[in-house]
Amino acid sequence: MTEKKRNTTGYWILCLVSALALTYFTLFLPQAFWLGLPTFFGGLAMAMDWV
Repeated sequence: MTEKKRNTTGYWILCLVSALALTYFTLFLPQAFWLGLPTFFGGLAMAMDWV
């Protein structure tokens, strides 16, 4: 059996943008840091094709 590979470019972009948002939140608005975590880890999981 062969598995079809997905195009994960969009997920990597999502992960990168959310990582930038996490950095911004950490520096300028620390109480909002938690808002970006689900998007970052969700994008990372999809980009690494773990889902």
